[in-house]
Amino acid sequence: MNNKSILVVLAILVAAEIGAGAYFAYTGGKIGATETTSAPAAAPAATPAAAEEGAAPVVAADEMFLGKADAPVTIVEYFSLGCPHCKHFHEEILPQLKAEYIDTGKARIVFRDFPLDGVALAAAQLTRCVSPMAYFAMVDTLFTQQSTWHVKDGAPLIANIAKGAGMDQAAFDACLANQALRDKIVAGTKEGADVYKVDATPTFLINGKKLSGVGEYAPFKEAVEAALQ
Repeated sequence: MNNKSILVVLAILVAAEIGAGAYFAYTGGKIGATETTSAPAAAPAATPAAAEEGAAPVVAADEMFLGKADAPVTIVEYFSLGCPHCKHFHEEILPQLKAEYIDTGKARIVFRDFPLDGVALAAAQLTRCVSPMAYFAMVDTLFTQQSTWHVKDGAPLIANIAKGAGMDQAAFDACLANQALRDKIVAGTKEGADVYKVDATPTFLINGKKLSGVGEYAPFKEAVEAALQ
């Protein structure tokens, strides 16, 4: 699906329902993501970190994920919409992971925002303000247009993307002014850093094992296969 088609779909979905931070489970379609709050720097690609043992995160009922809720492997991704390595994962690696493990019911992937700057935070807020059914399409659009909006003072450029999807300026302004939504995203970022020692994006917890700095599919396949044993 090209970007114009994605925006057409978004416009229909946003027109159907504009929510203030809705979440839902989704099992198909193209996806993407970016970064937000000022936190650690993005991870260098193709430098796998050793997987670390840790407690598997509890997945809340309102979190966004791809796959079946009862899949034997849960992959939690901490990502920033402005992060180039996150864009690479979502566009190049995730489709392979989805085809081999998510669509087959072996794994699910849970999306957790970990914005690295204020512009990425605004983008993350937007993804939570569109209709739940438009979430993944909006994430995909933001990744596709990352180089356009992820710049200093990029909020007006994000607003243009929102308008292209059918959200007017007043609704966009209300989204960014939603302090409860902003606090929730920031709190999730803090939990990721404090509890799960996330210090770069993207970072993954695969049934509790940490994997980061990965720029190729093979390490994901190996980690998921190990979790399936």
